[in-house]
Amino acid sequence: MPLLPEIQKASEAMNCYALLDYLINERFPGKVVVTGSLRARSVVVQEIVSEISKDVPIVFCHAGTLFEESKEYKQQIFDKFGFTDVREPQMGEMDVLSGDHDHVEWMQANYKGSQTCIQEALHLNKTMQEFDCWVSAVYHVPAKKGVRNRVDIEGKLIRINPILDWDTETVNEFMEVHDIPVHKLAKHEAPHHVGEGTAPSYAF
Repeated sequence: MPLLPEIQKASEAMNCYALLDYLINERFPGKVVVTGSLRARSVVVQEIVSEISKDVPIVFCHAGTLFEESKEYKQQIFDKFGFTDVREPQMGEMDVLSGDHDHVEWMQANYKGSQTCIQEALHLNKTMQEFDCWVSAVYHVPAKKGVRNRVDIEGKLIRINPILDWDTETVNEFMEVHDIPVHKLAKHEAPHHVGEGTAPSYAF
């Protein structure tokens, strides 16, 4: 049976925790990577991953320079999760590797003093080359309905969107039950809008 249908069939009845446990410990041991951010949905996925294995590589993705509040929050949640391998994306990532696909997380950021949100493509081709399974959990830009499945294939990688079917209420309830702190700036309607001037760009 081809790889994608095999994994899709195996994961049909699995909830998010069971799916990630299956991928990390059974199907792709040592070959799973998670891309994460400070968004609530991403933090939820990272909490679940931390309960399964604290050794899974976490690639922390952001656009521009982090706010001080974001630096504090990042330290807070990574202290809570206890991951042993937190990475930054490699440089010079735009070149697609032979026989592969362009692996991208779409990020959002604002210029300091502006309410205008910009989108930025974060290419992860070198970062992904040592892995077989990618848990894509940045969630800066919501995927369009029907565009991506929970389990999909992208070039040489199996790409996972583990909480594709979770609504905002489910995410908030999970964070409350698991005592996950909320980013200070997430409580504001325009979380990127602070300070004056036009540069540099800042990320939540």
